[in-house]
Amino acid sequence: MKLKANLKYFAFLSLRLLLWALAIFFLLLIISLISTWRHWRDFGQNAIAGKDQLSGAVISLRAKDWDGAQSKLQAAQTYFQNGQKNLESLRQSWFPAKLKLGGRQIDDLGYLNNSALIISSSALQVNALLKNISANTFADDHNFQSLSQEKKAAFMQSLIALEPELNGLKANLSLALFNLDKIQTVGILWPLRGQIVELRNQIADGENILSESLPIIRLLPAFSGYPQTAHYLIMLQNNDELRPTGGFLGSYVRADIADFGEFQKLEASDIYHLDMPAIGKTAFTAPEPISKYLQVDNWYLRDANWSPDWPQSARQIQNMFQAESAAGGQAEPSLDGVLAITPDFVANLLRLTGPITVRGESYAPENMQALLQYNVEVAYKEEDISSWDRKDIINELIQALKEKLISLPLEQYPELISRLNTSLKRGDILLYFNNPDRQALAQSLGGGGEIKQVSGDYLMVVDANLAAFKSDAVMQKNIAYQVEKKTERLQASLKLDYYHNGGFDWRTTRYRSYTRVLAPLGSELIKLSGLGATEADIISYDDDSLQKHVFGFFWSIEPGKSKTINLEYYLPVKLNDNLSTNNVYTLYIQRQPGSRIANLSVYLNPGKEIVQISPQSLEGEIKSERAYFTLDLNTGSQALQIKTAD
Repeated sequence: MKLKANLKYFAFLSLRLLLWALAIFFLLLIISLISTWRHWRDFGQNAIAGKDQLSGAVISLRAKDWDGAQSKLQAAQTYFQNGQKNLESLRQSWFPAKLKLGGRQIDDLGYLNNSALIISSSALQVNALLKNISANTFADDHNFQSLSQEKKAAFMQSLIALEPELNGLKANLSLALFNLDKIQTVGILWPLRGQIVELRNQIADGENILSESLPIIRLLPAFSGYPQTAHYLIMLQNNDELRPTGGFLGSYVRADIADFGEFQKLEASDIYHLDMPAIGKTAFTAPEPISKYLQVDNWYLRDANWSPDWPQSARQIQNMFQAESAAGGQAEPSLDGVLAITPDFVANLLRLTGPITVRGESYAPENMQALLQYNVEVAYKEEDISSWDRKDIINELIQALKEKLISLPLEQYPELISRLNTSLKRGDILLYFNNPDRQALAQSLGGGGEIKQVSGDYLMVVDANLAAFKSDAVMQKNIAYQVEKKTERLQASLKLDYYHNGGFDWRTTRYRSYTRVLAPLGSELIKLSGLGATEADIISYDDDSLQKHVFGFFWSIEPGKSKTINLEYYLPVKLNDNLSTNNVYTLYIQRQPGSRIANLSVYLNPGKEIVQISPQSLEGEIKSERAYFTLDLNTGSQALQIKTAD
């Protein structure tokens, strides 16, 4: 009984002490709030005033009131600087700030205030840049087309000179994001979480636009035509008739650019206007698959993009273009570079500009490729146009699209840059410059089209439509890639499952492809199955020019039918050694430009427990030693890495 009474007494005493402690704590808190109320009030007032000034500055920027925007931004900057001082005072005098929980709240307010200060400083920088460009070039003009020759030159020079400023601006936005990301999920700013997320997304969008713009701005001198005229050859690749770098080279465009972006020449021609006069006058020996399956001995410009490595194909195109031009009696200047585009690039631009109308017909993203093909393959006969002139319509399309692009309002330029970057990542634009520095920049942009050299596993499936008309437009292509640990080697299994959805008509016929599978150097063929008796023409070799092992074969698929190829091979020993020693396996899957892959699945079984996969955004699942993923090659090449347990 005495023990029970003692326990009650100690419990009662402990409760009284706890209540006294809480009373003292809340008393100190009230005293602290009273003594620091002025700092809290001033911080709130500065934050609200700074936000109001930023909002007003945005309105001034949209109205091109540069001086008004500058005044408001400077005021906002002052308010946020004062807010920093208020927070420092609170950190020193507010009692809870001495504790971990209270300190975190002050930290969160500080991160938000610092972000606002960085944004106001960055906006001041942007305002100064826009004011300078506007004063020197645009004035009351709203698009590039409306500028005088002098203003176009000034505008291009201003953009080229902007790179250091824009790099600094990008660094500031990255710092603002860093501050916002440090704010606690739950805390004093919880009621503002929605606005903070929205602000973060807007800053991230701005940083992304700058990231996409900077490399393109660095390339502007290459297309400025200053101080001397730039000469380019643009190959139009039809990916409905897929070839190694993106499509059949049915047409080409000669472009000469001078005086900061002025086109002196922008003219499209049928590729056969060069190839036909060159018959018997040039001597390029065709690669064996072209000779065998197209039954030709000589190699002409239309088939010049045989190497899946764009720099190699671009150099071959230049050589053949100059030779065939000379053979046809056409004098052509030395080229500064060769570009290649697919219809997907043009469709991407049309989604921005809207449809274009040529000869009474509307060309939109959804119908552009098919409608153009019909007009140059079928309709020209009905309109009594000669086969030699059937592709003249391409010139009208180019001019119509050019007018749309140069008439774009300035506020649409960021979206234009975004679309250019999307096309570069997909390989819908390929760039090759004879200037090594510019070519290195093109590769850093992702538009070099070179075969990637990686230390880990590598896969690229390269189809070449040989005399199958435009049948790639109706092919459904599925790829499945599997890697498993087999004794002391990693074994790869590739399944190509193709289905022909078309028929026999002016556009499609049986599918005929010479397909090359590119794998790491040192890979070894185990077996290839699925080919017919007349198709068993398999080669397996290390290609030193590509620095890849190549498995090549020819196959055909009848309309309404499907065919599956199964290829099995050992990967190089070094990949297994890296997995055993470093517990890492990497895979790079390179997209063939112009290809349309319906589904790409990857299955990995490294023989060890998988503990990490990157990037984390990959769609799939991991079960102990097995991982299955579905990748989207239509957005561009893909890379992944897995780490395993010891």
